[in-house]
Amino acid sequence: MVKIEDSCVDCGLPCLGKNCPYAEEAHYYCDKCGKEDILYEVGHQQLCAECILDLFCTVEGSDI
Repeated sequence: MVKIEDSCVDCGLPCLGKNCPYAEEAHYYCDKCGKEDILYEVGHQQLCAECILDLFCTVEGSDI
């Protein structure tokens, strides 16, 4: 899921409010685990790579 959040870095300058590039920054969170990461669209969900791999079973005997 994409959440727009205030990511103030406390730069020490006077606050620019909505004009600040960090005021409304997109953050990407996995729909399954909630971790902020690169997301991939799977069906109607946005998942991280780790959660996508959890959807599949390993082939027995294929672990090298």
